[in-house]
Amino acid sequence: MRARSSKNRFIPPVSPPQMFLYSQIRQKFPLAKLNFPIKTDKCTRYADIYIESNGLDSTSFKLCIEYDGYYHKYKRRQDRERDLELARAGIKTIRVNKKNVDDVFRLIEEEISK
Repeated sequence: MRARSSKNRFIPPVSPPQMFLYSQIRQKFPLAKLNFPIKTDKCTRYADIYIESNGLDSTSFKLCIEYDGYYHKYKRRQDRERDLELARAGIKTIRVNKKNVDDVFRLIEEEISK
């Protein structure tokens, strides 16, 4: 898929697995956002899927769910740097791929309960 741009703003492309994962997560977290822009100390990053607490209970979390497809196995160093950048912005990254996609809700719940 090609990246779209709107008024000089780059919007990353959405892969079919990412879209499927997003639809599944939206069922449990209706406020989840797709390709959500996050300003960091270096630039604006886009979370494949972004979830944060709604403030109605005692939990407070900001999660970035990243679906890593085949291409990401060649970008591990860049992904680590990106994760650290998001962590400095107060956002925890959960990386999902075809091997652990079935565990995504368990991974999310583990991060929320920390």
